[in-house]
Amino acid sequence: MELEQKRPYRPTANRASGGTPLAQYRLYFMQGAGGHINYSHEFEAESEERAIRIAEGWREGRSAELWTGNRKLKSWETDG
Repeated sequence: MELEQKRPYRPTANRASGGTPLAQYRLYFMQGAGGHINYSHEFEAESEERAIRIAEGWREGRSAELWTGNRKLKSWETDG
């Protein structure tokens, strides 16, 4: 299976205030017991807590891992 291609990390200014750059996050959707990455979604958020809430909404009960840089923030197993 092909992985969804995303742009490389690029810090951007906080759109609301023009201040602190937003952090970059990547949500990996996992497939099967082997934990192979099916596809990913890259996004920005103002905090780790906000990134986790965004990821929880997008994962829709699927197995997933949320990363920032080379650090895993959270992983979820398939619901049900």
